[in-house]
Amino acid sequence: MKREELLNDLDWRYATKRFNQEASIDERDYQAVKEAIRLAPTSYGLQPFKIIEIEDPETRTQLQGAGYGQKQIVNASKLLAIASLKRFDNDLIDRYITLSMETRGLTEEEVSGYSNFMKGVFSQWSEEAKKSWSEKQAYLALGFGMLAAAELKIDTCALEGIDIQEVNKILQLEASDYHVSVLLALGRRAEEDQNQHAKKVRLDPSVLFETI
Repeated sequence: MKREELLNDLDWRYATKRFNQEASIDERDYQAVKEAIRLAPTSYGLQPFKIIEIEDPETRTQLQGAGYGQKQIVNASKLLAIASLKRFDNDLIDRYITLSMETRGLTEEEVSGYSNFMKGVFSQWSEEAKKSWSEKQAYLALGFGMLAAAELKIDTCALEGIDIQEVNKILQLEASDYHVSVLLALGRRAEEDQNQHAKKVRLDPSVLFETI
């Protein structure tokens, strides 16, 4: 039954284009979506991103302009910006190692090998490679958030069709180590959104999956 429920939830969700401005999300469900994002797996467990919750109406209006007028940005109950690191050094690893020691009761001697291993790996990467890797981790978090939302019957729309440079400017990230990878709108679908009635267009499993 759980298997069927999961697949039904995924079939139920769609990229919501029109949100019902009068409908709100249960706060406990919203917190659960945030926790799913926090629990999302990331490479080495480093979580090279942060989530910005955008509540200010004026900021949302500005972001709508940077989003080429997409109404979801202002009409959704909640709007998140997932901002990944565009640059980082050993501080990112040290943060994880310190947290690991505190959480798992480990000693510095027990974690030093893993710390040195990670630092050795990233020392060989270019700044562009680090930026690309961080963005991939941000999308893992996005996927987990959208899955959790679908299971809780919360509608979502991931927004990539945005002027990233302008979005970063509006959110005052230009001078920071972060830049926005994607926006996520959450809320309740409007009855007039016809996209909810359209059948999903997906590749047949025989085309999508290959066994070797």
